[in-house]
Amino acid sequence: MIKPRILANNYKKISIILNNINKNKINTPLADPVLIGSRAAKWHVSSFREPNDWDLIATPLQTTLFINKVKESRAIFNNINLIHYPGGGLKLVGECIELSTSEKPISFDIELVSDKVDLRNMKSNVNLNKEENVKEDVNNSKDNIQDDINKIEYEKFNDIRPKLSSLMILEMCQNIKDKIMFPLMSNFLCIVAPLKILEALKTSHINWPADFHKNIADLHLLRILLDYNKVSTIQPLCSPQRDEPIELMLKTRIKETEIIQGKPGAHINLNMSNEDFLENEDNLFVQKRVPHDDLHELVKYGDHPIYQGLKDDQSKAWIKKSLFEKLDYQTKLNCVKEEAMVIALERYLIPMISENQETSYNLALIRICTTLTKGWFRQFAIDNYPQLINLDKDLLSIARDVIKKFPIKLKKPVLLILDPETQAIFDSIRPYTETLSFSNKFLGYDPDFNITGVKITSPVNGNISVTAIITTLCEYNFSCNPSASWSASVVILPSKDLKIFLSKNNKNEDRNYKDPLVIHTYYYNYNELFSDLTSKYIFSLRIKANTSGSSWGVGEDIWKPIYIKAKSADDVASILEIPGLTGDLLFKYVLDFLNPTLTCNGETPLKHWVNELKSEGAIPIEPEQHLWYHAWNYELKSLFM
Repeated sequence: MIKPRILANNYKKISIILNNINKNKINTPLADPVLIGSRAAKWHVSSFREPNDWDLIATPLQTTLFINKVKESRAIFNNINLIHYPGGGLKLVGECIELSTSEKPISFDIELVSDKVDLRNMKSNVNLNKEENVKEDVNNSKDNIQDDINKIEYEKFNDIRPKLSSLMILEMCQNIKDKIMFPLMSNFLCIVAPLKILEALKTSHINWPADFHKNIADLHLLRILLDYNKVSTIQPLCSPQRDEPIELMLKTRIKETEIIQGKPGAHINLNMSNEDFLENEDNLFVQKRVPHDDLHELVKYGDHPIYQGLKDDQSKAWIKKSLFEKLDYQTKLNCVKEEAMVIALERYLIPMISENQETSYNLALIRICTTLTKGWFRQFAIDNYPQLINLDKDLLSIARDVIKKFPIKLKKPVLLILDPETQAIFDSIRPYTETLSFSNKFLGYDPDFNITGVKITSPVNGNISVTAIITTLCEYNFSCNPSASWSASVVILPSKDLKIFLSKNNKNEDRNYKDPLVIHTYYYNYNELFSDLTSKYIFSLRIKANTSGSSWGVGEDIWKPIYIKAKSADDVASILEIPGLTGDLLFKYVLDFLNPTLTCNGETPLKHWVNELKSEGAIPIEPEQHLWYHAWNYELKSLFM
């Protein structure tokens, strides 16, 4: 994937950039912009779903005309951005709305194309991403902006190279008479792309998870309208035979999309053992109860799972296309369905991420069509998706049986190795430690938000105590493109201060999850800061991961930076008046007593980070401590280095 860059975010700057592109680089005369996407399909077929925006292909000159027409009308731009995708191209996206109406804003997405200038490759690397409200010298600000904009240049087409897919579309549509007027303005006509081109455009990005439900439904409806799916019910559906120019455009479009979004399934290597292949799949949330192949035995349609008959080498994940093609159509469908059911069980139902078997099956099928498979098998699933979507087995009962028969083995907690002096201090505190309980009602409705705590009364003065509360949260989206974030807070403060704190904050409801204590940390991505609800945080942690269309797995670039906030506990430890008790020992004691952890393998990146620091000598290898302690202690020391 490439990172897009906003070149300008107001229409004046954008107009200057577009005029500079047009200067002395006159494009081949082209009649009108071309409307693509769902809006174009809706024009052809009134029963097509309601579109959300206007997707256009236009030259820089036509785009400049679009901006001018909006400004001449009674409309304004709600927001507007000129975005460059390095190696991909240039887009204008935004919204416009008529001032005198209460109607919804009209969203637009204009893909710019030129036959004279290569809009994929920018010569300059000028940074125009400045905040609009930055105070600049009044006399120089306009000149500075103009200078920056004038530095933007694009490479000319000086040699013969394949045309961009958007230019192919624009040229193919110039003689088409079907046209539509863009709303809010007069005399801005758009050519409506024909259904054949719309079908090819849907095909070009069907392998990517984003909006897959919508895209696959659109694709097969378009194929029905074009009679591409008109085959016998006992024969597989397959990719249509398209006109040669459209097929060339499609292949070009796919390559362009791969440059911008990455190649789905590129990580997959089937020429390895079953075990190695499965271990490298996206099992971040999956704690295996039974082997993957054993689940195939539970969902098979015949005496044996179908995939077993498609292998020359049963130890490898690779199945042969030639053997698959010899199967009858229904067996081919059942082969895909078996795999989808196993994925649904393994990644959704058995880990109890979902209790809806139809939803789980559909999500698994989407993964087969996007990032978990590739090549001819994935293409068969996409082409025959309408025949695959109905689940015909009771997966929920299978999942419950597996959960009952194969309970997850609890990991042994890490035992702290204590020196005799520390052990004596811990032993003196333990009789005065009271575990705090929090009812389910108090916890709210989110099962992945967890609160534990202890109250430690001073053995020296029974009127003094401190309270330690640990909260953990796992938030995840396990749909087509999984992402997850984990956060944790450790708060240690005098018990009397906790009561004061709660009385001040118990009305705070600005949360996406139930936090009755209003004490869980929150991390703000935009300024890389933790929330500061209380100064009593001793430790705050945040970990985030996403797949961007690839599989989960340590070693891949899916883990975001680990954010840690650490504070000394010396002040609160001194309140207990226990000889020899430092903040370091108090934090160790709380972690040892409560042994907190992040659910769903959330501590995987933290563990690898700590191990890396151990290998560098930054953290002692022995004695073994709680994982959070290593992170807290390292971060605390870093503050004073």
